[in-house]
Amino acid sequence: MKRKVPTKLRKEVYNISTEWLEGLLQADDNAPPMKPMYSVLTNKAGKKNTVLIRSIKEKEIDPVLEFLKQTLDAEYDYYDIVGARVFAELLAIKRKRMKDEYFFLGLNNGKLVGIANGRLMDDEVNISLHTLTFERQVNAGAALFYSKCWYCFEVCGQDEFWATFESYNGWVLAGLRMALPSYPWPDMQHELGGAKIFYLTRDLWESTIKGEYLKQVSRSFFKPASKELIKKNAKLIIPKKLEI
Repeated sequence: MKRKVPTKLRKEVYNISTEWLEGLLQADDNAPPMKPMYSVLTNKAGKKNTVLIRSIKEKEIDPVLEFLKQTLDAEYDYYDIVGARVFAELLAIKRKRMKDEYFFLGLNNGKLVGIANGRLMDDEVNISLHTLTFERQVNAGAALFYSKCWYCFEVCGQDEFWATFESYNGWVLAGLRMALPSYPWPDMQHELGGAKIFYLTRDLWESTIKGEYLKQVSRSFFKPASKELIKKNAKLIIPKKLEI
C-alpha cells in the first residue's frame, strides 16, 4: 500500500532485481528423496500388474500438467476439483511456490496409472494432498495412498500423517478402511480447503496399518524396486485420453 514517506530520502526510487524478490517468495524445498518402490497388484480378472511408484522427474512435469487438463471437464466422482487442485500443486513445483512438496507417479510398464502427492508441514506432520487413479483395473489407488504414509513414517521419520477426502471413493479406500480417527472440527482444520482432518499416528502405523492395509485392501506388496523394473518404467507413457 502506498503511503507518504515521513522522512527525507537520498533516493526515492529503488530498482530491485527479480532474483532478490524471488529470494523472498520462493518456497524452500528440503523434502528428502523417495526411493522407487513397487506394488504387485491383482486386478479383477485375476491377472497381476506390477506398479512402480516413484517421484516425478522435472522433465515430466509439463507433459503431466497437459494430461491433467483433461480432468477439469470430468464432472463425476469429484475428478474435476481434485484434478484442478493437483494441477495447481504440480505447477507449484515448477514455479517453486510450495514448501517441501512430494509428487509420486504410479507406473505400469511406463504408463501413468495414478498420482499421489503431499507436503511436509514440519518435522512432525506430513500433509496428504491428493491421490488420483486413471486406470481402475490396475487397482493402484490403495498402494498410492499407502506410499504417502510410507514416505511419512519410513522415509521422513515424522509422527503424524494428516489426510482429508473430497471423494467418497477416497474416503472408503483409505479413511474408512484404515479406520482413521479425526480431530475435532472446526477447531482443527486441514489446510486443504479447511476440511476435517483424518490422521494416522506412528503407533497406529506400526501396530496395524504398515503390515495389514495393503494385504486387506488390494492384495499388494510394497517393496524396493529392482533395477530391471526401474528401467522398464524409465520412460513415462502418458495416455492420450483420460479413461476413468
